[in-house]
Amino acid sequence: MRNFIAHSACCGRRPKGLGLSGIHSRPRLIKKMMLDRTVARFVVAPQGFGKTALVCEYAESIFGFDNVFWINGQSPCFLRDLDDRIVVPSLSDASQRRSLVVFEDIPYLDDERSDAFSRDIDAILNKGWEVVVVATPATDSFAERQNDRTCISARDLLVDDMEASALGSALRGAGAGERVPALVWGGQDGGAPLLDGMRSADMPAEIQLAIFVMEVLVEGSVEDVDSFVHSLRKDTRRFIEQHYPYVGLDLVEERFCAHEFPIGAIGAAFRGVIDATVASASSTSREALVCRLASTLARRGRRERACELVATLCPRRRRPSWIEAEQDGLLASGSVAPAQRLFESLGERPSGLTPALLLGACARLHLLGDDKRAVRFAMRALAHPDRSEEQACHAALAACVCAPDDVVARVRAALSDASVRTLGEGGAASLTAAAWSCMDDDPARALDIVEGAEASAIVQPVFLTGLARIVRTLNDSDGGSGRLLERACACASRCLDACRDAADADAYEAVLRDAVREAGLAAEGDDPREAEARVLIAALADQRRDWRVEATAARRLPARGEQPALVQAAGAAKMRVRLFGGMQVSVGGQVIEPAAFRKQKAKALLAVLVLHRGKEIARQELLDIMWPDSSGERASNDLYSLWSALRRALEDKWGECPYVVRHQAGYMVDARYVESDVDEFEEICRTLFFDRPDPQAWMEVFARLQNDFSCDLLPSETGNAYIDRLRERYRVRLVDVLVTAADRLCDADEPQAALWFARAALDQCDEREDAYCALMRAQMLSDQRSQAMETFLACRRFMSEELGMDPSERVMRLHRELIAGKREGSPASWGMEPAQGAM
Repeated sequence: MRNFIAHSACCGRRPKGLGLSGIHSRPRLIKKMMLDRTVARFVVAPQGFGKTALVCEYAESIFGFDNVFWINGQSPCFLRDLDDRIVVPSLSDASQRRSLVVFEDIPYLDDERSDAFSRDIDAILNKGWEVVVVATPATDSFAERQNDRTCISARDLLVDDMEASALGSALRGAGAGERVPALVWGGQDGGAPLLDGMRSADMPAEIQLAIFVMEVLVEGSVEDVDSFVHSLRKDTRRFIEQHYPYVGLDLVEERFCAHEFPIGAIGAAFRGVIDATVASASSTSREALVCRLASTLARRGRRERACELVATLCPRRRRPSWIEAEQDGLLASGSVAPAQRLFESLGERPSGLTPALLLGACARLHLLGDDKRAVRFAMRALAHPDRSEEQACHAALAACVCAPDDVVARVRAALSDASVRTLGEGGAASLTAAAWSCMDDDPARALDIVEGAEASAIVQPVFLTGLARIVRTLNDSDGGSGRLLERACACASRCLDACRDAADADAYEAVLRDAVREAGLAAEGDDPREAEARVLIAALADQRRDWRVEATAARRLPARGEQPALVQAAGAAKMRVRLFGGMQVSVGGQVIEPAAFRKQKAKALLAVLVLHRGKEIARQELLDIMWPDSSGERASNDLYSLWSALRRALEDKWGECPYVVRHQAGYMVDARYVESDVDEFEEICRTLFFDRPDPQAWMEVFARLQNDFSCDLLPSETGNAYIDRLRERYRVRLVDVLVTAADRLCDADEPQAALWFARAALDQCDEREDAYCALMRAQMLSDQRSQAMETFLACRRFMSEELGMDPSERVMRLHRELIAGKREGSPASWGMEPAQGAM
């Protein structure tokens, strides 16, 4: 019998890690599952909907977890055994009693495999057994093949008001997006399974991209989704509405209202897959789509979310163009700190900045109270070779505002030059420069200039902020300015009246209103725009306060060679590499998609480093392994390119890669941050070779061997001689450890446990005499005499036909004792003490 259904399949046990103490009772769903127990029950929903928890509750309630076979569909062995048509025979051999068979997490199956699996389901049901299948919507291809099935869908699994109130949760009136079990009962990290499911490779690209768009925008119309995802058919929309309720799609209203996940969490979930998804389901590039989504969010007032989206998923080279296009609107709306954080994600001193970007950074830093840095950007803009005359005027004004006591000659010259020109809408910039030029010597002349401004000029941002500065300067000056201050505030009132043509107050208007209010000359009465301005000023004050208390290290990227503060304090997230059954790499629990490696050989390079288990491999040895037939210079160039690709695939959000290390003469993985299933396999081998036999504990170890290590090491890497040798070595080592464990369990008089190990050894390799011997011995100890004789005959046939040899004396001795009717297996008959290892 193949091993995927052994104790690893949870015969009569709960699946590991699924104790019922953390499962919330769902009696209405159990009742639905019991309506017809003669048909297959399918539980179909995305991750995070409590599918496994529900089936666990059913297995506990109806079967008491006795005679329950729990089969992991994600194990590589499942597809192997499905193809070999041995699923049903293996189950029949394992139990003759009525049982429950649970197929959990069925992968995507093509038509041939789907038909085979459906036939297996029918065969199991015909035995009088029960079948429950757990699948995601993307892998459920059985609606037509099992047309009489009972299906529990994602919407069935949503938490209703009664279930929520029974556990103290208040959901009355909540939409479908807030009723997902993982969100209701999963605590702070409840959304993680949902996010993991969104990046599934089994999900069609158009569905994946539609879900991404809806999760980013949070709410909107079907038309919004169509504008980002091409060819989104009506049946696809219905599929999303039915199976992914957390996006809150309502096709009657043609709107969606999704559960709001943080942008950082969405970025982590989709990083590595978003490029391929966009390429398949959209007519634009990833960066263009992200920028369009961010602009949509900004137009709808979700400006902080827009900035986070660009910082998280837009390449650094494309961020400046989005910032420049949106910074005026962000500043006007008061979203100053989010925009500046996005700007600073470009680096401490980014190159290639336009004058507009420099001026935007200056304005934001001034509003955040960081005038020292603001004036630097102003001076860079003033000295920029591509700046226009109007931009030079803006830079000079900004420098005056940020450092009024340290105005250099270049700034005075720029102000003087601007004052005699007509710059800005209605000459707003020139008028402001002219007024500022004479504020120190003749403030009355400055007021004459602003009072004479045209209607088109007095609503411009540069004029409003310049006038606010004049009001504050006059309010702060000593004596004799009362009349001048009244004139300045009267001019401000004229400007504010002109601003009423705009729908809402913006930050520029709010700054001017705040200056007038500080002067004590604000108009009396309830003015809605005054209330709006107060809200904006309060928000700016909050951002200014938060900005000041933020640590500088949290706002900047680390210098080259410097670890980010977070990494220094807490250590890098662990990277786990799986090599048995195919390569899978995950960092901090997030799987890195294969597409992230870009070069297939980068995965082979990582595998070679991991197989050295933290030990350094010499550069020349690595070249010989990776490019045995290439010349030295060409191989060196290839290694340099491949190393860069590998580091890019593994780098964190700071652009650092602590997992692989290059020294002058060698390469290695940093064992502090990297763990692999090869290390786990070696630990299991040490346990079975040297620890005292413990049947219960060893059956847990056996389950791990069967689930995680029964498939070949890196089966798809067939062109590398080094990996081919290691693959064969681990095949032999697996059989060695299974045979040794079986013998040691027989020595300890534990034949039932020994049978599992011995059968598994023979399944792995039927060309080893010691495997036949171990199984024969365990069968004799278990009083399975006829099976032991069949094993002997099979061994003798193999030895004679394949090797041209007679069985060894050990096998013949077992045969003689079998004929004599002895219950072989007493340790004394082998000349050793009980529980002594048969090494």
